[in-house]
Amino acid sequence: MATGADLSVIAEEVMDDDLTLLLVRSDSLPRLGIFNTNTNKKKYVHLSWAEGAERSLKIKAGKSIKEYPMDSIAESIASLIVKGEEALSLKSLEWRGVQLLGDILHTTKAARSEADLTLIAENKKDTLWYAYTPKKGKWCMRPCFIPTETEAAILEHNKSDEAPWPGFLLKEGCLPFTMRNAPVAKEIINATPERWSEFLLPISKGLLFGFSDWSLGGEHTFGEAFWKYLPGASYRSEDSINAMTGIGRPAIARLIAYLRLWPILARIEIELDTDSMKLAEARQMKKRERFEMTGAGDRRFKVTRFVSDSGDVLFGIIPDTRLPGENDRIVTLSGDDWETCLEACSLGGDKDPQYTINSVIGGMDVKDWHACIRSFF
Repeated sequence: MATGADLSVIAEEVMDDDLTLLLVRSDSLPRLGIFNTNTNKKKYVHLSWAEGAERSLKIKAGKSIKEYPMDSIAESIASLIVKGEEALSLKSLEWRGVQLLGDILHTTKAARSEADLTLIAENKKDTLWYAYTPKKGKWCMRPCFIPTETEAAILEHNKSDEAPWPGFLLKEGCLPFTMRNAPVAKEIINATPERWSEFLLPISKGLLFGFSDWSLGGEHTFGEAFWKYLPGASYRSEDSINAMTGIGRPAIARLIAYLRLWPILARIEIELDTDSMKLAEARQMKKRERFEMTGAGDRRFKVTRFVSDSGDVLFGIIPDTRLPGENDRIVTLSGDDWETCLEACSLGGDKDPQYTINSVIGGMDVKDWHACIRSFF
């Protein structure tokens, strides 16, 4: 938590005689300042604090405790953000962030041996574009996402019959660092802007204002890197993209999962229950595997996959340490959608249920987070 010594007030919103909310900043991410005008005390938190709809703010008011539910202060936080955008002249940085995120998310990965097409290394799986070439020949680019009907038609039109695997040939000896500006990618982005481009502006704003970025230890290092790289003239250089990709890998992996599985995510059902194991058993589903995963804030979860006789799939997500009132999350999708996700996450190689489950959960995390931060913009 930040101290007040090196922070300057950018904007303020007076809630009542007891509480004033502040937007403050030094040389890093803006913070939300909570100013108790009764006690003359302030505390400072990242704006990610405001993401929990169930959260409430409690302050001491005389001899009693005064409580402000999130829905009573969310409008004031949104107003602070609007004022902060103007005071910090952030519009240009936000659009630079959109460009940089687009470059990062369309960065290519590649293989030169047929063995690498089957058993794809972990560090190459988080990509939307995977390319292959034999020792002598042209690169063949494979799109690694579930296309909509319109996108599928575009990809089919560009696909080459000469390709060594389903994809399209690039100019000989030419493997682009990012596909963002390639003709086929531009066609797809223009065909479905709500998937590929429109959703990037809230994310760019969210990173610059200190909303969640899944950095290890909750340190917001990805958001801090935005403030470091975006003002520079070379913010879209390969060096900058590589640096940002390394710093923001937990967030980028989730964003790629969201883009890859986008058509399916809208159909996935999410439930909350005190015991996902009992719920799955009551639905006569059979356990297939169990593993541990790391979620937001480095929290650990146990994930169990169940399958019904009809092929429907359920994941039970159980926190290792429960927060007060926290339930298991239960993710359900049809057998056909599960197979489609498995295929998309395989990048044309071996199917990996654990990686696919992580991708589905990561994609749903982004979907929910994106809806949350948009409410403040």
